[in-house]
Amino acid sequence: MLKSVGINFIFTITTSILGFFLNRYFVVYLGINYLGVIKLFTEILAYLSIVDMGIGSAAAYGLYKPLAEKNYEKINIVFSTLKSIYIKISMFILIFGVVITFFLGFFIKDIVITNEIKIYWLLMVSNTAITYLFGKYITLFNSDQKFNFVKIVQGSTRIVSFLFQIILLIRFQSFLGIGILIVLESIFQYVIYSIYYRKKYSYINITKARDKTIFKNLKNLFYHKLAGLVVFNTDLILISKYVSIEIVGIYASYQMVYRMIMVLIGILIGVISPITGRYIASHSKKDIFKLFNLLNTLFIILAIISSYLFYNLISSFIGIWLGEKYILSQGTSFLITINLFIGISRQILEIFKENSGFFDDIYNPIMEAVINFVFSIILVKFYGLNGVIIGTIISNLIVVMGIKPIMTFNRAFDKGIIDYIKIYGKNLILIFFTFFIGNFLKKYFIIKILNINTWILQGVILTLLILFVTVIVFLIDKDFRKILKEKRWEK
Repeated sequence: MLKSVGINFIFTITTSILGFFLNRYFVVYLGINYLGVIKLFTEILAYLSIVDMGIGSAAAYGLYKPLAEKNYEKINIVFSTLKSIYIKISMFILIFGVVITFFLGFFIKDIVITNEIKIYWLLMVSNTAITYLFGKYITLFNSDQKFNFVKIVQGSTRIVSFLFQIILLIRFQSFLGIGILIVLESIFQYVIYSIYYRKKYSYINITKARDKTIFKNLKNLFYHKLAGLVVFNTDLILISKYVSIEIVGIYASYQMVYRMIMVLIGILIGVISPITGRYIASHSKKDIFKLFNLLNTLFIILAIISSYLFYNLISSFIGIWLGEKYILSQGTSFLITINLFIGISRQILEIFKENSGFFDDIYNPIMEAVINFVFSIILVKFYGLNGVIIGTIISNLIVVMGIKPIMTFNRAFDKGIIDYIKIYGKNLILIFFTFFIGNFLKKYFIIKILNINTWILQGVILTLLILFVTVIVFLIDKDFRKILKEKRWEK
């Protein structure tokens, strides 16, 4: 486990740093509009990919047992089913991707769709189609606990690709060259996975038989995936359509920092989730609820620290990274910070929900997606970028922080709405005082940021400040002190 986490962390940090350099050179040599186009195309392609309906997750679940029991007949059937479906998905993406080429102007408000942009789009469509051709291998390898191999291949090819993209930008300023390198990265991954598959899984024979059981939970998986798609992959499309492609590029840069933080949180989640799953399987709901309170409090503290630093450091970081003209208003940064706080603090509830087998809440993701889309498309016309972000905040507050926790409390912990109000109300008070004190004391610790060195120094100072304030405030709560003293992990 620790080895997997270490590998994941190293590749995540390395690719993230190179990604920041790549974005900077993209803006310097090609301009913010081209960066906006790339980010927009990524979100459009995510909608094309919805056609897989979560089949990879369903197939992975169907492979766990036969791989462990070496049931080769069952493995052949499941893998053959997955291969057949992924080939169809790949063809669908290619066909509809070509069709969308003629309608790209619908998504972009303020730039002319040149042949260069169309060719880049077709390269990205081809790249997405290729990823589905080797998607069956990744599902098989991960189901067979070959996580490290997959991560090493993905991380290594991504690092090499990023390095060549940076060189290409500096030397030739080629927009299409970037697209070609991205396609070559996927082709190279396909070749490596194919060779490894033929070497390690020679016992698999493709058959015409199909496994219908992998479609059992597909409906629920599809609704959750569709909702996640609308919530997390609609903003840039709406911004491009109703605001400008330049704002897409700027906002996407803020999102890049946001997502890097969430990826790092995801590494921690990867460690906690299986431990929590085993605990849930062997303990009473009373003990499970106690563990939830501990981890929920710890993640709220993590969300406080991350959000405080993001809000106070993001503008100066963007100024150093891309230039001061690409800095959004503090009001916009504040709205992004709210979503970041919710994004981090919600993670532990999702872990307990999923590990308790609570998957049939299909109306929650549908409601979240509808609320997000409706409010975003209404508010963007009045408030531009801020309207889109507010739409996401509204859906988060209603569903993620309201309806979903109440349902999970009932299903996973046998607790009612009163318990939810007590826990979340107490935490809300602690959060308020922590931010209030942290912001009040901040003025005594602000230094002038001139370069990356002074930015790092400011970051260290603010980290120590908010960490100290958070611990002091949360120690005031007697329940938190009691939780810290209890032994939770002895089993």
